Amino acid sequence: MSVISPDRAKLSLAALPLGYITKSKATRTAPSKTASCASATELRFKLQEGAAQLVPHERVSRCCRWLRGGETAVEVLHSAAEERAYYSRLEVCGSVWLCPVCSAKVAEVRRKELRQGVEVVALGGGTVLHLTFTVRHTLGDNLDQLLERFSRAYSRMMGHRTYRTLIKPTYGIMGAVRGLEVTHGAHGWHPHYHVLLFLGSPLDAARLALLDAEIRALWVSSAAHEKLSMTRAGLTVQGAQHAAGYVAKWGAEEELTKSHLKSGRGESSSPWDLLRRFLDGDGRAGHLWREYAAVFKGRRQLVWSPGLRALLGLEDETPDAAAAALVATDAKHLGWVAFSDWMLVLRWRLRAQLLNLAAAGDWSVVADFLGELRARRLAERRARGLEPPLVDLPRLLVQLSLAWSVGAFSAEFYGGGVA
Repeated sequence: MSVISPDRAKLSLAALPLGYITKSKATRTAPSKTASCASATELRFKLQEGAAQLVPHERVSRCCRWLRGGETAVEVLHSAAEERAYYSRLEVCGSVWLCPVCSAKVAEVRRKELRQGVEVVALGGGTVLHLTFTVRHTLGDNLDQLLERFSRAYSRMMGHRTYRTLIKPTYGIMGAVRGLEVTHGAHGWHPHYHVLLFLGSPLDAARLALLDAEIRALWVSSAAHEKLSMTRAGLTVQGAQHAAGYVAKWGAEEELTKSHLKSGRGESSSPWDLLRRFLDGDGRAGHLWREYAAVFKGRRQLVWSPGLRALLGLEDETPDAAAAALVATDAKHLGWVAFSDWMLVLRWRLRAQLLNLAAAGDWSVVADFLGELRARRLAERRARGLEPPLVDLPRLLVQLSLAWSVGAFSAEFYGGGVA
């Protein structure tokens, strides 16, 4: 553990704000980590904090914050190949809808699985089409009811005898993968499905137009059965090139992640746009996000039709929680963050900054950073006339256990005599 001199501590804490120190160190010591990747990491953790404020009773409020049971320190791992750092020994929620941190990790796994499926079909001489399904929606629609009716309409269409016995065999459809998205705009909530349709052979323009017409007619009737209607845009059918582009962007770093993580276009807002607006002081956006969280919690984001993965020779799907906990295969131990130091990282909301510093693979940089946090905390205590505390580890562990049992997680609560 590095020790900073009193003079250096005074310069760091008095002359420069902590945020400046963090950014200058990241720029100086981790030039290989792109600014876009670093800012994406910061944005994800910031949005996660917003989600935790809105739904403090959900696991997202503990994700990448609480240590797992029995752990006493946070481990930092480093991947030289990816030039990234990861936290270990922390709880993860695995929520693709409520947690931008876990959702980004899960999206990357899903993108790789989709790409494998597309490659297998292409090697076998087949093709993949990209279909988008939607319905009319109004500002007064209840999201829960609208989504239930929309989902039932889609299930009715895919289970209809016309689709199963006529459309599928006629066009050589092997199966489908559907991804659920939702945005909110001037006309209220807008749920929609993006569907990748896997075919055993390519279609010429004429047959593609026929497939479009037949699925459209079935979609219109299935939606009408649920008292839903649509415009011409209720279904779009696009070819293999567009499907490949959609798969390639799923989980892309420059978009944070694909699906519901992308920013809404025009007047339309994605759930993460709503979180951004809430953090900027928009209370209505926070209310809308709570509604979304309650409705989407527990739903599947990406669904493969039964038997399709086996038909393509793919392994079983990785569960969301397991996908969220994955790290790069070459990730190795870089260092430990003591619990008392972790409390300071949480207190000043610096989880992303610590990871961005660690991405350079030099633990001494992180150790200096943690030393500055301790110096800042010490300076604060002295300014309040408090003597430097002595660490009482047994008491600390009792406090930790007690706080977990009551759901409290406050740096002040835990670290009253620690930092």
